[in-house]
Amino acid sequence: MNAQIQQYLKFIQFQGSLEPSIKLLGQLQTKHLHTIPYENLDIALKRDISFAIPDIFQKIIVQQRGGNCFELNILYSWLLRELGFSVTNRYAQFWRNTDDSTPIEEVPMHQLLLVQFDGIAYISDVGVGALAPCKPVPLIAHHEHREGNELYKIEWHDTYGWMLYEQTSHNWRLLYNFTDNGNDANFAPRLSQQKNKIAMIRTPTGRHTMFNNEFRIYEGQSLTTYTTHTDKEWLQALKRFFHISLT
Repeated sequence: MNAQIQQYLKFIQFQGSLEPSIKLLGQLQTKHLHTIPYENLDIALKRDISFAIPDIFQKIIVQQRGGNCFELNILYSWLLRELGFSVTNRYAQFWRNTDDSTPIEEVPMHQLLLVQFDGIAYISDVGVGALAPCKPVPLIAHHEHREGNELYKIEWHDTYGWMLYEQTSHNWRLLYNFTDNGNDANFAPRLSQQKNKIAMIRTPTGRHTMFNNEFRIYEGQSLTTYTTHTDKEWLQALKRFFHISLT
């Protein structure tokens, strides 16, 4: 194992056997989600973004930042391949918080990973940040996947391909969909449209979110909201809740 992989595993606080298995995949995915936040600060602050592994590694592991779904899942796919997993990167249309009337070309793009193991494909995704599966989800039509109070299901549609739904208090809501022929032809311009500063991270007991200067801390059934009023307060909250220091 090379030094960078060791550094990566140490950063996400993983210890244990590295023999490829679905158990290991789930452990890595959960550790990743509890350690590395989704954040779009470089995009919102109009900074350059690179999708080259050395650059993403420097940003996320060395500088201890987060990243958008492309950065997070590209780096995570590299880790999984180095550990012996069979991984395919897929591009999806992300529907959460998107109105049904939104033109298809304006629906945000998302990247996820498909990991093949013992003849079954699993969704393994560390790029959502907010509520989304923390464990691999078998890519089997009608399969329901429960994690605590969260429930997800997989469906297949002849036109829209694979569809991952999340259960809400009223119905099933589409999280994202993707086809077996996913490509990245349109992701860059859609990615550049993000203007608000966003950060999200799962925790063992809840999650932290940030939307511009509002920070929300979910712990179990409780919610605490912080609003920052100065750049200094915002940077302090960013460090406190997401362990991010902007330089």
